[in-house]
Amino acid sequence: MSGKEEIGFEHKGIGEVLAHNRLAVPLNQREYSWEDEHVRDLLTDFANAISGKHGTYFLGTIVLTGKGEVPEVSDGQQRLATTSILLAAIRDYFGATKDNKRKAHIEEQYLRTTDIDTTESVPKLTLNVDDNAFFTRYIVDGDHSVDPSKPSHERIKRAAGLAEEHILQILKPHAEVARTQRLLEWVKFLRDGAEVIVLHVPDHLNAFVMFETLNDRGLKASQADLIKNFLLSFCDKKIQEGQQKWAQMLGVLESLGQDDITVTYLHHLLILKTGPTKEREIFDKVRSLVNSQGRALEFLEEAAEGANDYAALFNSDHKKWNEYGTTTRKHIATINRDLRVSQLRPLMFAVSRHFTVKEAKAAFKLLVFWSVRFLVVGGRGGLLDRNYAVRANEIAIGNIKTAERLKTGLSDIIPADGLFEAAFADARISQGFLARYLLRALQLKAQDDKQPENVPNDEEQYINLEHILPENPDGNWKLDPETAVAFHKRLGNMVLLQAKANTLIGNSSFAEKKKVLKNSSYSLTQAVAKYDQWGAKEIKDRQAKLAKLAVETWPLG
Repeated sequence: MSGKEEIGFEHKGIGEVLAHNRLAVPLNQREYSWEDEHVRDLLTDFANAISGKHGTYFLGTIVLTGKGEVPEVSDGQQRLATTSILLAAIRDYFGATKDNKRKAHIEEQYLRTTDIDTTESVPKLTLNVDDNAFFTRYIVDGDHSVDPSKPSHERIKRAAGLAEEHILQILKPHAEVARTQRLLEWVKFLRDGAEVIVLHVPDHLNAFVMFETLNDRGLKASQADLIKNFLLSFCDKKIQEGQQKWAQMLGVLESLGQDDITVTYLHHLLILKTGPTKEREIFDKVRSLVNSQGRALEFLEEAAEGANDYAALFNSDHKKWNEYGTTTRKHIATINRDLRVSQLRPLMFAVSRHFTVKEAKAAFKLLVFWSVRFLVVGGRGGLLDRNYAVRANEIAIGNIKTAERLKTGLSDIIPADGLFEAAFADARISQGFLARYLLRALQLKAQDDKQPENVPNDEEQYINLEHILPENPDGNWKLDPETAVAFHKRLGNMVLLQAKANTLIGNSSFAEKKKVLKNSSYSLTQAVAKYDQWGAKEIKDRQAKLAKLAVETWPLG
């Protein structure tokens, strides 16, 4: 890299990366995590590439941080470690067959080197604080008498066993004299054919920004590792306390089973602390907030404590909602299940952490109302993100303490009644789950239900969504194809029917459908049977009536 500390890259084989570098996984980075299936997949992919015409396989990107003699592996630990395990297994095979020169060559080329300062023999790849001693003895030294003491050690041991089995399997079809050549073919493939892009970045901030621009498997987890390493680097003698807090947070978040949840959670936590924050700014924001051991531990403590409140946002049955009552549970379920909106999660997080129970109950109800209005009106992505973030921060710092004050803070962007009614009257709804929710809520309002926005989770096998005008109507409808396409997904063209009734009418004519619609238990469905015919005019008329009802179903507050 140049004196300006630019980001540089190289295209080379992963074996060559190990051969020409001493590399260190940061001491506080996550442990070896590949399960048997990941190791088998890699070995199979290698075998297919070797037997194929081109003899190459792209392994993705490896990110190295720092420009000293031993750069840190910001991303690529699992691939580098597994490749080392495979090379160690090949070395051990040569050792078992008394081919000591080839055994020594592989060990000196890919597994060990000499520290020029101390003249000691050291591993080419150093893993984290939990795994390094076991990895060095079991893999680099080849001492299989050492017992695993952690789950990650068990994974390393199993990976070594799978590599050994794989070598025996690929050699089995070959005569004794051809086996050495076959193994050397694998070594040369790992050196040159198993290709990676090596990115060299000067520091962790550059690494984090790089991850934001790459679209590759596992990079989100690496972003979380960068933040973890930065925070723990301040903990010094209290590193165990810091690790426990991070593990506490991680345990809660991973139980959700959501991809990339750790980085998303930290992003939303920082929004509460600092206001609008883009995901690529997370590391920089953490670095600006933490410059001492005390602040690092304080941030980790806050992250650990907040994780439970954050996790509760995904689960309406979470124990946190016990004191909020059934209505709030229903509002949480409606947001997650029926509306499926995630954009307002920072605002929900702030409400759940900082509002009193009474004010939070009122706020969650309003969030359902406003979410429907935003979904119907549409086109406010960036504006919503910023306003949600600003209000979430104001709640966190105590400037907004009530649902009414939150409503005032968002009044400039919440669609007013006139705009909402006009948009609803013209809405095309492509998502079946959303159309079902809207029609069920409108039906409950028509029945004078006190909480129409909270819809029971009617299973689709019992309650179906029926499009009265088919997408491709036959001659019975006397409509041109363009009109059918334009009005098929208009909400005014949709009704709810019991599943059995829905199967009876299918693509029937409107005259036939009327007979079934008239007998529906839903008044909004029955009302369609009062029309003499069904086309663009009727759909518009019905949807205009639904729009007026929508203003009452999802009021401003």
